[in-house]
Amino acid sequence: MSEECSGQLTLSSSSPGALLVDLETPEEIQARSPGRPVRSSKQYLRQVIAEYEALDRELPCIRKFPTPPAAQPLCLCMETSPEEDLTHLEVLEALEAELPGAMESGRVSSIRFENMNVICGTAGRRDRWLITVTDFQTRSRLLRSGIRLRGNAHPLVRHDELLLADYRLHLRRSLVRRRMLEALGAEPTDQD
Repeated sequence: MSEECSGQLTLSSSSPGALLVDLETPEEIQARSPGRPVRSSKQYLRQVIAEYEALDRELPCIRKFPTPPAAQPLCLCMETSPEEDLTHLEVLEALEAELPGAMESGRVSSIRFENMNVICGTAGRRDRWLITVTDFQTRSRLLRSGIRLRGNAHPLVRHDELLLADYRLHLRRSLVRRRMLEALGAEPTDQD
């Protein structure tokens, strides 16, 4: 009283609580999913969870992005420790020392502070000061020279480079999270 169909053996299929036995060979499973090596689901789940935990230990505070960040080629960034507790006026004065009349001449259009600990919901991240300039010549000059605050040299970097690095980490974590949810049999959400 058994039927064989599509790789499953059903014993007395009309009875409640029928027993299903998978007759697929590892080769058939491999042919159905060629990208993944054959391994036990427990082993795969352990590996995915270990990957996620390792990423969490390595990078506990990753910025999340609902969409890819837009390019801001004229935006520079200075990272500082939260203990420095700088003010906008101090950053402006440091810019003026490097570029006299930076704001009045219109070469610097804005100075903005980003508290990365608030953005990421964590502690231990460096603060970011975003300095938007109006031309590539000013950008190049500030990238070469940096600025001096409280007697310390602070290099400036392209904000796009930092955002792209943050976005790559976000994508990496999302991929690991999605794989973990799939391994657990849960459906990934839109936030993944």
